[in-house]
Amino acid sequence: MKHYVFYSSQLSVDRKVVTAARKVATSLGATVVRTLGGSMLIETTPAKVGQIAKALPDWRYSLETKGYRIPERSPLQLVRAARTAKKAADAKSRGGT
Repeated sequence: MKHYVFYSSQLSVDRKVVTAARKVATSLGATVVRTLGGSMLIETTPAKVGQIAKALPDWRYSLETKGYRIPERSPLQLVRAARTAKKAADAKSRGGT
């Protein structure tokens, strides 16, 4: 199962439109994870997403992609890490723990 984000192409989307689309998606076997404004996060198989898209002609969809960026250390953090490592190496070379 994969997550797909469905977006309404209507300019003004009210709660009734989203609720109706949610009912259509669940009736076709999809799980609606979350709705917000004019979008829905749906969990379904790739085979069923085409059926859901045909049943919801005013909605477009895309595969949810999760991209996480690991933040780099700031220069100050790099200096502190280097000092800590040097102090540990010096203490170890002197016979300390």
